[in-house]
Amino acid sequence: MATEKVGIYRKYHGTVPIDKLGTPLPTSEWPRLRVFRWAVRWFGANGKRFSKSFESRREAERYAETKQAEIRVGRGDRPRSVTLAEFTRMYLGLRGDLAPSTKLEHKRTLRFLSEFLGMPMFVSKITSLDARRFLAGYREREYRGRKPATATVNKALRESRRIFREAVACSLIHENPFQGLRQEKVAQRPWQFVGPAEYRRLIEASPSLRWRGMIALGYCCGLRLGEVLNLTWADVDFERSQVRIVRKDAGKQRAAWTPKDKDMRIVPLPSPAVSILVELQLAAADGQEYVFVNRKGPARGGRVKRQNVWRDFQTIRRKAGVAKCSFHDLRKSFCTNLAAAVPLHVVQELAGHADIRTTRVHYLKVRDEQIDLSRRALEDVMRL
Repeated sequence: MATEKVGIYRKYHGTVPIDKLGTPLPTSEWPRLRVFRWAVRWFGANGKRFSKSFESRREAERYAETKQAEIRVGRGDRPRSVTLAEFTRMYLGLRGDLAPSTKLEHKRTLRFLSEFLGMPMFVSKITSLDARRFLAGYREREYRGRKPATATVNKALRESRRIFREAVACSLIHENPFQGLRQEKVAQRPWQFVGPAEYRRLIEASPSLRWRGMIALGYCCGLRLGEVLNLTWADVDFERSQVRIVRKDAGKQRAAWTPKDKDMRIVPLPSPAVSILVELQLAAADGQEYVFVNRKGPARGGRVKRQNVWRDFQTIRRKAGVAKCSFHDLRKSFCTNLAAAVPLHVVQELAGHADIRTTRVHYLKVRDEQIDLSRRALEDVMRL
């Protein structure tokens, strides 16, 4: 920890003043006859002396007060001089806990920040004003003739805040320049609720047993698409009618994968999904690890990838005559259906949400029959 006392001194420049006989004048005469600036001085934890000079005493006193407050909370030492390029390499190397897609997004955000601030730029020199200018420039950045949506800008802000939180933890900067910045309000994007009748039509319109299983797990169990594609037979417990969502290490025929919420969770497996999974297991090849695998082409026997899933799901949806929706809307419909029968904290747990507000705000929909029920209740009240 740095020394507790911050001092203010005169820092003289030029030659020492002399009298008529050429004798150097005493130091008591220097303030009146010699050029000087006001210097603030303190010592770091390793004994190294630091100083900063100012034109006026008032400026020096203000800085000394700020520095004294920093020393009291253990922030008296100057941050290490690390460029943004060096920090980028350091950060990406340290954050091995990030999912590959998240790491890629953070790398892209750091690249945009480097392009905006210019190179080389020291991390300790980045201020809140720089952060605000970066976000303002990010809003105006065009990609394929289009500016980023407000939600995209908000995401860049969240990523930048998270990145510089690591810089503060590593003592590369005293304060997070993105900490005080607020996200812009974004209207919630509407999503399509899929009712039980529509779900059955999607199952009937599915071109394969594989697609029936994927849709069943999305709608009946609320699994994310990544969770569906990375599901192995070891995760399915037919005896207890449960599915485990758990992290997977790389193996001979298995890719490393981590769930979005990081933690393992157990989801109940309703009978409609059980019957489809039983069919899938009977059709599975010997030694097949993943539940959903490719049946043809060069990737035969390998895990199904995300490519073309959205396109194929839309083809099934149109064939079933279901209003436009996404595969993720099946998961949201699962949460809405479940919320009618169990407490909200149970829905949060089964959906794998870290924050119950995510469940309440983004995953529950007021259905038409609930609106009608509310209208009839109001009419009954008005008749009293």
